[in-house]
Amino acid sequence: MATNDPNGLVSANLMGLEEHPGFWLSPLSGAHEPVIATVVIPTFSAATTLGRAIRSALNQTLQNIEVIVVDDASTDGSWDLIRTFVSEDSRLRAVRNKANCGKAVGMNRAIALARGRWLAVLDADDWFQGNRLSALLAIGERWQADMVADNQFFFDAIADRTVGTAWKPTAYEWRLTFDNFLIGSNAYAAFNFGMLKPIIRTDFMRFQKLDYDEEARHGQDFFHLLQFFLSGGRAVVTDTPYYHYTQPFGAISRQWSHTSRKRYDFQTALLISQRQLAAAADKLSPAQAASLKRRNEQLMSLEHFYQAKQCVRTHDLVGALRRLVRRPAMLSYAFWRLRQRTFGRADTLAIERTVARSRQPHHSHLSPLRNGHETISCRPTTSLQPPAT
Repeated sequence: MATNDPNGLVSANLMGLEEHPGFWLSPLSGAHEPVIATVVIPTFSAATTLGRAIRSALNQTLQNIEVIVVDDASTDGSWDLIRTFVSEDSRLRAVRNKANCGKAVGMNRAIALARGRWLAVLDADDWFQGNRLSALLAIGERWQADMVADNQFFFDAIADRTVGTAWKPTAYEWRLTFDNFLIGSNAYAAFNFGMLKPIIRTDFMRFQKLDYDEEARHGQDFFHLLQFFLSGGRAVVTDTPYYHYTQPFGAISRQWSHTSRKRYDFQTALLISQRQLAAAADKLSPAQAASLKRRNEQLMSLEHFYQAKQCVRTHDLVGALRRLVRRPAMLSYAFWRLRQRTFGRADTLAIERTVARSRQPHHSHLSPLRNGHETISCRPTTSLQPPAT
């Protein structure tokens, strides 16, 4: 039975929804129909782009799917829009959080509900190519992978145009090892492997208890992928882009895609990363531990840089100088950022070098995890076929 939202956030009709602790849920339709993939769309007050995201999921060439939209107590017209889609397509289920909890909480609720063999995540301001799920599922089954990720198109929302891809598209598929995932997760970069939007086998996630860290309000995808690799997951990446990613800050427009966007919480991300590094100490090779420590140093420099930047904006030059003295390494990020803005492709070239490294067969089995799970070999395949098993 539906009740009134104690925070007064729900203006739309909740009748007909199932009430659970912390959220409402639309009834299940077509419960006996097989579901190959579940698409989860977490959203908060993104009514202007949410319809595009939902349609791109429902209009996939792979039709035996379900779409779970998790509304994190939106205050715009998102809930009315979601209920309209629910009434029109039985493959869509709606979750309405009773209070704003963050993406991680919503994702964990959706994972618990998912019926598909594979689970995909789609942010509310992004969208899928029409054949994305069928293409990635075929790769996953062919390689017997636990996770498949793809290249991405970059979309500048203010300029209303696609401005490039994460790296150069080719006809390659390749295994992504834990080592190369960490090497490609530079916190300074506008795009890194922690921002991949993979599909993951649902049974792998449940067997490994692979959920989202609910303390993280930002960077949830990186921490989720980190736990995936620590669990011994096998990952494959295709150079073909099927995912359209909306840049938070447009490469051409030089404006934020949404006026309500907040600065990344580097401090909280650092604390979570330090905690996970300590917890995984006995599973990491020295090289892997060093990569995570290096990323933590980058997060610390980023936090001090943006604190100093805010001080300058408020004319607190003493505060800015104090942060510079406390963390002089933040100057390395300032110079890196200046170089990126001056030369343009410097940031893209960094990830392309990591992709090229990942394709090299001599980088296979770089560093076995100490828990007995080996990293997985990386090898290029122009025929789009996995190595013989």
